[in-house]
Amino acid sequence: MKFSVDTSRLADALSTATHALSARSTLPILEGILIETAESGIALTCSDGSMTITAEAPAEIAEEGRIVMPGRLFLEVVRRLPAGEMLFSASANMIATLKCAGSRTTIAGKPADLFPQMPRVDETSRVSLPQALLRDMIQQTSFAVSADESRKILTGCLLEIGGGEARMVALDGFRFAVRIAPIDAGAPALSAVIPSRLLQELSKIVSGGEEDTVTLIFGGSQLLVEMENVRVYASLLEGEYIKYRQIIPASAKTVVTVLDREQMALCVERASLMARESKTNIIKLSVSPSLMVITSTSEMGDVYEEIQVETEGEGLEIAFNVKYVTDVLRAIDDESFLMKFNSPVSPCVIAPVEGGAYTYMVLPLRLNA
Repeated sequence: MKFSVDTSRLADALSTATHALSARSTLPILEGILIETAESGIALTCSDGSMTITAEAPAEIAEEGRIVMPGRLFLEVVRRLPAGEMLFSASANMIATLKCAGSRTTIAGKPADLFPQMPRVDETSRVSLPQALLRDMIQQTSFAVSADESRKILTGCLLEIGGGEARMVALDGFRFAVRIAPIDAGAPALSAVIPSRLLQELSKIVSGGEEDTVTLIFGGSQLLVEMENVRVYASLLEGEYIKYRQIIPASAKTVVTVLDREQMALCVERASLMARESKTNIIKLSVSPSLMVITSTSEMGDVYEEIQVETEGEGLEIAFNVKYVTDVLRAIDDESFLMKFNSPVSPCVIAPVEGGAYTYMVLPLRLNA
């Protein structure tokens, strides 16, 4: 096996593929990177057993072949090579030699036959989305995914396609997030629960803008994500997702228009410093016709913050885990938004002033608990 490749292109492909590299696996071969020669260059594949990523890099092939290189070591060696062309050659006994400028490194590899075969996806439907949209939808919902493995279906995000829109939904029993975006009306209707780890890695890999697309190919319980020079394989979560539309309150007794999201985020951040000093991690919101007061207390002291708002309906006092409020404020891009309340013990619904691009819901904490 012999090829030459630009070190920066190789490092980029390795950085992508190693998002699926297994750190400590019961199958030692999964701690390696499969390198294969292909038509347009080389293909680099990593897998942790549940997710597989293949990234391609252009290369000049002198001799075809396949080899598994030790993952972390190979990645770190390539990252530190001088800029320019690297010559890679592997002998019959799986000893690889990397030459670049005045640098030479030899690394012991393993036979590629030991590496698991690529997953098979029998396509039933596919949908293409702008990369920037998919990345935003993941980042604006995945924080609300459950970490409780006993409710496996909630450890992923529900993706629904249909009626000219895409919906991504996440909930963990304490908070809820849904992001809705218009897409091509011709996209096939589908519903699938995608593991959160896959989505988190995708949000790092999907780096294109509105003009760049990513294609999601569904087949039974399998998903294949295709981008330029990158393919990601993973298993979908199986089971029935919660009927989330039924848990959103239909009306509200108090509707607060927050006029400056950034100001509120800074107030909550300052309050969180004191809230973290207490065991409860609580902040309290006190709503009046034109003012929202944010407070937190601990044995170390207290914080008082106030912001201008517009309120319709009754005033109230309500308490939240500060982390849940912070996560929502980070996910919202709008300068102003709505907070809808029914009582101090009912969920708070957060929504846009106009339209329905997103809905967040956070359960409060009892003030006297």
